[in-house]
Amino acid sequence: MKKSLLSLFIASFCMTAFSLHAQNSLRGGFVENADVFVYVDIAKMNQSPFSKAVEAQQSAEDKALADEKAAAFTAATGLTEEDVLSLAFSMDIDNIDFEAADPSVLEEAQAVVAIELAKSITLEQAKAGLESMGEEDIDAEITITNEDGLDVIKLESNNDEDGPDKAYGTLSQDGKTLMVAFNTLSLKDALSRISEGKTAAPTADMAAAMQAMGNRQARIVLVLPAVARQKIQEGVQAAAAQPGMGAMMMPFATAKSLLISADTAEFLDFYLSLDLGNAGNAQQATGMVQGMLPMMMMSLGPQAAELAQKIKIASQDSVVTLSVQVSADDIKKMTDAAGGDDMMMEME
Repeated sequence: MKKSLLSLFIASFCMTAFSLHAQNSLRGGFVENADVFVYVDIAKMNQSPFSKAVEAQQSAEDKALADEKAAAFTAATGLTEEDVLSLAFSMDIDNIDFEAADPSVLEEAQAVVAIELAKSITLEQAKAGLESMGEEDIDAEITITNEDGLDVIKLESNNDEDGPDKAYGTLSQDGKTLMVAFNTLSLKDALSRISEGKTAAPTADMAAAMQAMGNRQARIVLVLPAVARQKIQEGVQAAAAQPGMGAMMMPFATAKSLLISADTAEFLDFYLSLDLGNAGNAQQATGMVQGMLPMMMMSLGPQAAELAQKIKIASQDSVVTLSVQVSADDIKKMTDAAGGDDMMMEME
């Protein structure tokens, strides 16, 4: 299945690829009233012993293919993996109707991804880099044009999947931060934040969530606005009224926020935190997950069952937490059991 234009743009630059070197990506990629926030210190993760160990486990064929794609991208842009420093993405979902019959409403969303580079590039180089990936990765018409007084890369989807069929990209004045959005207004706001040296102030809930995560290399925050929480409660209650396992979802009806983060050194340290806004629900949800996880993992094979022993699940107040430390050997066992190297390739 084809991915969305925005996810492809993000993934493509990352695969070829609040610290001081990340200021521009954060300024460009953090919108006003953000409910969703993603940050990845790509340079640190790529340079970690864990990532190097995963890379070393590639088959000769996969490594040759990855090297070929990287060489084509470098020839087009002048960028190597070491030149891709960090990524920040955020989105304001307060006013988005996710039940709308027409998913193209996302085209009006305030959402930006910003990728910080060690070297300056031009729009022509960025366009050439995208084109070097081929239709198999990006099925879109790619042009450089002027929209609303701004020179942009314009991507127009060639497939008829639901969702936005256009995305726009532009560069900061120094050519070292590439920004992509569904609309030019979001790009102009991002450019203003960078040129003025300002970062949009987070909401109180987002600020608390970001502080709780600390300075980890990969961070994902979802703070559910009131409307979204209400929709979740209605959906869970409707499911619980039906025969089957719907009632088991009831503790999750009060979800307020989700935090996911990771650090890499010798191992990949993964952490998840789900705030259910209710201590009783958190305890109930923790017990359910602890009871179901071994059976779920066992169904994936002995390697997954072995990994399940490393997963720690707990609750404190209204928050359910899950943490696990994964080695490169764990990744290899899982991919071997799955009969392929797809997971390993996605981590490059």
